[in-house]
Amino acid sequence: MNLTFYYDANGAGNPYFKYIYNSIFERFVRENPQHNITQRQPDSMYQSSPGGMSNFQITNSDNNKTILMSFWDRGMDAFEKGLGWREYEIVQYIGGLGIPLSDKEIKDTYNIDHCSFQYPLGVPNSYDYIEQTRTAYEPDQKINKAIFVGAIYGTRTPLQEILNKHPMFEVLDNSHGYTGLDYFQKINQYRVSLSFNGNGEFCLRDLESMGLGIPCLRSELLSQFHNPLIPNEHYIRATDPCSRAWFTYSTMDIKDVADQYIDSLEKYMNNYEELIKISQKSSQYFDMYCRPDYIINLFFNLVNINALEI
Repeated sequence: MNLTFYYDANGAGNPYFKYIYNSIFERFVRENPQHNITQRQPDSMYQSSPGGMSNFQITNSDNNKTILMSFWDRGMDAFEKGLGWREYEIVQYIGGLGIPLSDKEIKDTYNIDHCSFQYPLGVPNSYDYIEQTRTAYEPDQKINKAIFVGAIYGTRTPLQEILNKHPMFEVLDNSHGYTGLDYFQKINQYRVSLSFNGNGEFCLRDLESMGLGIPCLRSELLSQFHNPLIPNEHYIRATDPCSRAWFTYSTMDIKDVADQYIDSLEKYMNNYEELIKISQKSSQYFDMYCRPDYIINLFFNLVNINALEI
């Protein structure tokens, strides 16, 4: 087959995307000399479209059949023809976050074979920062609060206002200047971390907290993973999942969301046995399933290159 690998060889600034993408391409070339293989660099990188930094495509140039691997937050975008996908016949879709449909529903609706995937960190040096910062989790040695550091916008704004009135919440925007190693050291001081739905349901901060072994309090996830993330085992469940999980809490009453966060934190904050269990489970999950080499091998276990044949 004449195969075009369409992806940004520089990972658009994400060093782990860069490593994963190029490693997959180089390994595929080595292991499949029978195919004529080229790499196409995108002209632009609108996130939701072909060539976006979170998308990695393999296309049969003779029929436009395509395998899409995606780390993109809004996984339903791959079904939107107007975003540039019209010219591709996607036959296999690996990954994509915030997808409310089952694999069967995707097959029945779009005639695409879908399978869930795993996700790496994104900020340069993050794995090193975790190794430098992570210590054995001792809840009685942590600040008795739940911490959030990140962008505040949309429904996060009233959520911040409500939660910061409670003595066990500390919700900080990016103006406080915690970046790089300072960010990881800050999160590691607290008994619990916080994650809120935003422009995507699942966020790097979820993985960062798991890597540190700090239990993360967040809404139940709609996003599916190859290795399931189980509420109250790998993270603390705060609220019901949001049906439009990729766009803050637009379908939910924000006061109710805040009340559920508060109720859940009050239940868990001094339950050291449960916190330690979640810390251990989440850090084990991170070490086993969220590192680039595991993700590369998982791709090769999932990909069905024969689906591209005429």
